[in-house]
Amino acid sequence: MTLSTSEASMSTASVSSSENAITTLCEMCLLKPENPVRLSCNHTFCPDCFSLANREPISCFCPACKKPVRPSTSTVNAHSSLADIELELERLTREKKKLLKSKQREIKKMELEFLNECRNQKLIKLKRLKSELMLIQDDILAMTDASTNQSPQSMNETNLSPNSNDSRIKFMKTEEISNNHVNMLKNFSDLENNYFSKSAKYRSIGHLIYNAFRYDSFVDNGQITVSDTPATSAYIYGMSASSTNMLSVAGTLKTVNIYNPTVEDPLPVVYPLTKLPSNCFTWSTSWNPVSPNLLAVGDYNSEVKVWDVVGKVATCTFHGHTTSKILNVSWTPTKPQQLLSVAYDSTQIKVWRLNERGSVLDINVPDKLLMLSCKPLSPFHFAASSVDRKIYSFDLRKPDRPVNTLAGHAKSVFQLKFLDTKTLVSASVDGTLKQWSYDSCQCVRTYKGHQNTVKFIGLEVFGEHILCGSENNSIYLYHEALSKPVMSQQFPPSPSLTGNPCGDGNERLVSAITRVGDQVCVANDKGVIRILKLGEDTKMKHFGS
Repeated sequence: MTLSTSEASMSTASVSSSENAITTLCEMCLLKPENPVRLSCNHTFCPDCFSLANREPISCFCPACKKPVRPSTSTVNAHSSLADIELELERLTREKKKLLKSKQREIKKMELEFLNECRNQKLIKLKRLKSELMLIQDDILAMTDASTNQSPQSMNETNLSPNSNDSRIKFMKTEEISNNHVNMLKNFSDLENNYFSKSAKYRSIGHLIYNAFRYDSFVDNGQITVSDTPATSAYIYGMSASSTNMLSVAGTLKTVNIYNPTVEDPLPVVYPLTKLPSNCFTWSTSWNPVSPNLLAVGDYNSEVKVWDVVGKVATCTFHGHTTSKILNVSWTPTKPQQLLSVAYDSTQIKVWRLNERGSVLDINVPDKLLMLSCKPLSPFHFAASSVDRKIYSFDLRKPDRPVNTLAGHAKSVFQLKFLDTKTLVSASVDGTLKQWSYDSCQCVRTYKGHQNTVKFIGLEVFGEHILCGSENNSIYLYHEALSKPVMSQQFPPSPSLTGNPCGDGNERLVSAITRVGDQVCVANDKGVIRILKLGEDTKMKHFGS
C-alpha cells in the first residue's frame, strides 16, 4: 500500500514529536523531570535518579550508556523554544548574581583577615618602637649633665625631634663627629642593629662608633718600586710580613724581594735588602712564625722552596704538585716545622714537614682549589676556598673530609683571612666580602662597596678593620660590624711605559695588601707598593674618650 505525500508528511511529524517527547523523560524512571539533568551524551535524568546512580561525584557517568559525562542542569537543547531559552537565561542570571555575591563575601572576608593581621603586626612594631624609644631616652638621660633638672617624663616626642635644640642631645650634632657623619649615615642601619642588639663586644654604641670611624685617612709613608728600571713593571701577586716586620714580595719578576718598610724616618723610596733568585714567576710567600729568617716560596714550576733569607740559601725544595702555579703556601701557626700548599687547577692540599722529603699528607677537596688560610693559634685547623664558590674547613687530625662547608658566595672565592680565632673573612669575584662564624658556618655579614669581578685582590685584617683591594685601583677599609666602607683611597696614577706621568688611562688593580707592624703595604698590578699608615681622627679620639 502506497501512502500519499500528505499522509507521509503527517506520519513523519508524528514520529518526530513522539521522539522529542521521549527525550524529555527520565531514562531511569520514565517520568518527566521538573529540573532535568541533561548529559553531554544527550540522555536526560531526574536529579534524584542521577544522584542515586552517581553517589561518587569524582567518577560521574551516564546510567544509560555508561560513558563518563559532565552533568548540566540546563534544559535548553536544539528543540527548545524561545520562551524556554529566555527562562534558562533568567535562571543563569540569578545563579550568576548568587555566585558574585558569594565571591564578594569571600573577598571581604579575606580582606578583613588581612587588615586584622596588618593591624596586629603594626601594633607589635609600635610596641617595639615604644620600647626602643624609651631605651634611647634612658641612654640620652644617662649621658646628660648631672645639673640637668628635667625628669624622664618631660622628655616627650617633641623635644626629641630632629629639630630640637635640647642641649642634652647636642652631642649628636657636635663638631667632634661631623667629619664622619656621612659614613655614619651610610652605615646607620648596621649601627642601629648593633645598638638594639646590645652586642657584648662593645660597651656602648659610642665605643662602636669610635672604633669604626677612628681612622679618617691613609697617610703616605713611602713607596716601593719593585722593578729595577722605569721602563718595566711587575705584577705583584702576593706579599707577606715576618714577625720582625720584614716584607717579602712575589710577582712576575724572577726574584723574591725582601724589604724593611718600618724605618723610623719615612723615605720617598724603599729599596730591597736582598733578592732571592728564581727561574720563574712566584705567586705566594709565607714567613715561618718561629724562625723569622725562614721564608716559604711557591713558584710557577710547581715547587715549594724554603729559604734562609740571611744566607740566601734554599734549605729545602718540595716537589709533588702535578700542576704548575703554587697559588698559596702557609705555615701552621703553632707547628713551625709544618707547611701547607695548594696549586692552580688542583683539588689536592699538600702538607709538608721540614724533615721530610715528600708530602706527609694529601687532602682532597671536591673542586679546584684557590686559597687557604690557617686558623690562628691552632696547629690543626685551616680553611680552603674553591672555584665551586664554597669554603671548606679542615682538621688535620681528621683529613678524610671537610669538618664544615661554608656556602653563600655567588662566584669563586679568591681570598681568605681569619679576623680572629672564631671569625673568617672571604673575598669573591661576586664583588663582595663575607664574614663567617667559623664554628657555626653562618654568614654573619656581607660587605659591599669595592669592585671585584675578575681577578685576585688584596685582603688583610687590621684589628677590627678589614682592608681589601679593588679593580678601580683603590683600597677600601671596612669595619667588622658595618657592611659598607668607612674609608677608601685611590692609588695615584702609575706612570705609563711611554713616560706619561699621569699613567696610560687604564684602570689598575690593588692586587696585594699586607700588614707590617702598624703600617700596611698596598701593591698594584704595575709593581708599585705604597707604604701607608691609618691616620687616626683626633676629634674622634676625643669623642671616644
